Amino acid sequence: MKLELRELAPACTVDERELRRIHRKMDRSRRVTNSHNFNEDGTVKKGKLTWSYSKAYEKLRQQRKELYRKISIQRKMSHEKLANDILALGSDVRVETMRFQLLQKRAKHTTRNKQNGKINRKKRFGKTIANRAPAMLLTIIDRKLGYQENRYLCN
Repeated sequence: MKLELRELAPACTVDERELRRIHRKMDRSRRVTNSHNFNEDGTVKKGKLTWSYSKAYEKLRQQRKELYRKISIQRKMSHEKLANDILALGSDVRVETMRFQLLQKRAKHTTRNKQNGKINRKKRFGKTIANRAPAMLLTIIDRKLGYQENRYLCN
C-alpha cells in the first residue's frame, strides 16, 4: 500500500492575466454597443433588454472560448496520466469521501477573527476546484477501473 499526496493537474496553468484582459475588453465592448441597456451608474437596467454584439466582441468571445478549451484539454491529459500512475500501483483504489461542491460554495455564517476582531472571509475554494477538477479525476479512475474485471473504487 502506497500513500502519496500530489497536486492535481500541475501542468494545467490558467493564464488569469490574459483571461482578465479579455473579460475587460468584452465588458467595454458590450457597454459601448448596448449603452441603452445601462443606467447612469453603470448597472444594467431592469426588464427585458435586447442585446447586440459587435464583431470585435464575437472575436473576443471566440478567443476566450479557445483559451478555456486549451485549459480543459491540459487538465484532462494531466488527469489521464495521474489515473494511469494510480492504476499502475493496483486495482484497489480507496478515496476519501468528499463533496467537492460544498468546497466551492461560500460559507454561510459570518465569523470574526478572535485575535483582531476582523471579519473572516466567506470565500472558499471555488476557482481552485474548478481549475483542478478532482471529481473529473475520480470519474476517469472509475472509467479505467471499469475496463478491468477486478475493479474496486471505494469512497
